Amino acid sequence: MSRRLQENVVVLLLLVFFVAILVASLGYGPRARLVPVPISILGIVLVLFQLAWQNFRAADELNIDLLEVLTARGHNPDAEAGSSRTGQAKAPPSGEGRRIAIAFGMVALFVAMILAIGPIPTIFLFTCAYFTLSGHYPLGKAALYAALFAAATFLVFVQILQLQLYNGYLEPVAEFLRRL
Repeated sequence: MSRRLQENVVVLLLLVFFVAILVASLGYGPRARLVPVPISILGIVLVLFQLAWQNFRAADELNIDLLEVLTARGHNPDAEAGSSRTGQAKAPPSGEGRRIAIAFGMVALFVAMILAIGPIPTIFLFTCAYFTLSGHYPLGKAALYAALFAAATFLVFVQILQLQLYNGYLEPVAEFLRRL
């Protein structure tokens, strides 16, 4: 089975999963549908985009190392080609453990920030820091994109879905400082 066929099977299974969630949640009451219906519709749309993207691109363009993207590290394609030509087992690249630790550390920091200050400030600070430190954008542009992303998240979850967001352990401290 080719890699493209394997990926298509996985995407189709995800599509079936999201359609099943949508169909099952349509039987819920109006307030109970507020989260699963939009999430399943968004999932269906994203899965359809993924399906189109992976089938209308060359196979060479589909190889993405998520760990490489998260930790902003490059790899040496010549070294990989050389090891595959000689038939030797490919040894893990040097620094692989460090990259994995950085990725896990980023996730742990994100979760800790959510617990401490809540999701909206965390989204802004983490996104801004990531864009700036990874070199994707200068500080001003990173802050603008982070603010837009945090505002969109707030709009969807608080205003439209009317969900009560967790404000973090530091909310009493912030409330105390506001009173001063």
